Amino acid sequence: MIVKNQQKQELKMANLSKLTPREAGILELVLAGYTNKAIAAQMFISEKTVEFHLSHIYMKIGVHTRVLAGVWALQHLQTETREFPSESK
Repeated sequence: MIVKNQQKQELKMANLSKLTPREAGILELVLAGYTNKAIAAQMFISEKTVEFHLSHIYMKIGVHTRVLAGVWALQHLQTETREFPSESK
């Protein structure tokens, strides 16, 4: 059981390390609910380029849909840098 968990962890890290910084950024925007058009505007690239990056992301992480890529991102990407509004009393 321990060996199996270790193999899963190594697989997760291998998949995450395969993403370029640009792909990781696009995946974070997908997770945030951005459309391809909004991602393109945010990153100053064309929608076709976003589609190109997404197809590579799907292939690298082993998924076939945007929703599954978002689920994968929730499980693998660190979200420490996200800022959440603080509650004021």
